[in-house]
Amino acid sequence: MKKIFLICAAMILLVTGCGNQIQTVPPLPGTLPDALTAPDKIDTDIYFDATVSMKGFTTLAADNVYLTLPDMLGDLCGAMGTVQFYGFGEKIRPLDGRSYRKFTTPEVYTEAITAVSNVVDAANPAHLSIIVTDLFESESDWSNVTQKIRDKFFANRLTVAVIGIRNSFYGDIFDVGLNAAKFNYNSQDNPERFRPFYLLIMGRDDVVKRFLRNFNERQNFANDTGCLLLSESLTVAANDFSNFELVEQENFYSDETLGLDARVKEFGVDNFNESASFIVRWKFEPSLGACPLDLSDVDTSVEIFAVNGEEWTQLESTDIRVRLMKDDKLPDNFFVKVALTPEKTLAEGKLNFVRVKVMPKEYGLKLPAWVNAWSVNVDGSAKRFDGSKTVNLTRVLGSLKDSVFATSRPTLMNIDFVVKP
Repeated sequence: MKKIFLICAAMILLVTGCGNQIQTVPPLPGTLPDALTAPDKIDTDIYFDATVSMKGFTTLAADNVYLTLPDMLGDLCGAMGTVQFYGFGEKIRPLDGRSYRKFTTPEVYTEAITAVSNVVDAANPAHLSIIVTDLFESESDWSNVTQKIRDKFFANRLTVAVIGIRNSFYGDIFDVGLNAAKFNYNSQDNPERFRPFYLLIMGRDDVVKRFLRNFNERQNFANDTGCLLLSESLTVAANDFSNFELVEQENFYSDETLGLDARVKEFGVDNFNESASFIVRWKFEPSLGACPLDLSDVDTSVEIFAVNGEEWTQLESTDIRVRLMKDDKLPDNFFVKVALTPEKTLAEGKLNFVRVKVMPKEYGLKLPAWVNAWSVNVDGSAKRFDGSKTVNLTRVLGSLKDSVFATSRPTLMNIDFVVKP
C-alpha cells in the first residue's frame, strides 16, 4: 500500500466507536483541486504581432474589426486592471502610452520573423496574456510553441483560449507551402473572403473565462467569430457535490457532521457487508468556447484512502462501478450512479475517502466545427492556397487540444465522498 503523508494542517475530530472514542482526522489527501477564483484586479499584457504578414488587416475599411481592436482590448482589460502593450517579431518591445494605436496603421508592420515562442517565454503566468497574431508559423516553430504552452500553462493548471475573427484583408501572405511562396490577397468587401486573425489568450482559468464572457458581451460586429477554450474545467458551474442533487441512496445515509468542504459528501453506511450505491443528478453547462464532447463513452478513475492516525493510506481495492446516464426528461441533465461493496472496497472501522473522476475519452474531446472550416492544407507548390483560411489551423489548434488532454486531463465530474465508520 502507498502511504500519503500530509503537511500539518487543521485537524477534524471525529467521534467513533464505543464509548465516544475520539479519532483525529487529517485533512483530505491532496486530490481536491484548489479553488482558483479570479482576483478582483488582474494585470494584462497584450502582444501585437508586428510582422509584415499582419499589415493587410489594416488596409481596408469594410467591416474592419482589427482597426478597433487596440482600443477594444485596452478598454476590456483596463476594466480588470493594469494593461501593458507590446509589439513583437523576433524580439519583444514594450509600447509607451497610447503608441499601441499605431497598430491600426500599415507602417508599423515591418518585422520579418514571428516568434510566438519568445512571447510565451516572456509571459507572466500571474497575468492575463493576449497574443494578437495570424497563427502563421512553420510546423516546427509551432511545435515549439505548443511544448512551451504545455509546460508553462497546462502543467500548472492554467488555461488557454483562442478567439478567431474573420476580417477584411488586402496585402501579402508569405511563406506558403514548401517553396515559401508569396501571395497577394484581396478580400475586398466580401465576408466570405475575409481572412482570420486570432487572439491567443493565456492565464488563470477564471480570468480567461471572464475575459471571454466580457469579449462576447462587448462584441457588436457581424464578422464571423470562433472561440476555443482549453481547460481542465469543462463547465460553467461547479462539477462536484456542491452542485449535485442526490436523488437516491441505498445502504448509504447522509451524515454531515464533519463539516467538510462542500465539494465532499459525507456518508454513513447501514450494513458494511451489503452493496451500497447512490445516484446524483447534474446539469452539464459547457463553458463558452469549450470543446464539443462525445459523452456516449467516458473514462473514470478512482482513488480510495483510509485514515490511519495522522496520515492517509491509499487502498488498492477499486471495486467501484460508475455509470453515466442521460436524463431523458431534463435537457443537458445527467444521472451518475456510484456503486460498491464496502467489505471489498473500504477499510472497516476507519474513515474512508473516495474520489471518482468522470472524464471524456481522448476521441471524445473534439475541436469545434469552425476550426476545420477555417483550416486549409496546401501542396508543395501551394496552388490550392485559399487566403480566406489559415494554413494547418486544425493541426495547430489540435496540438493544443492534445496537450491539455495529456497534461491536465479535462474532467467532466469530480465525485468526492467520505464514508464514516
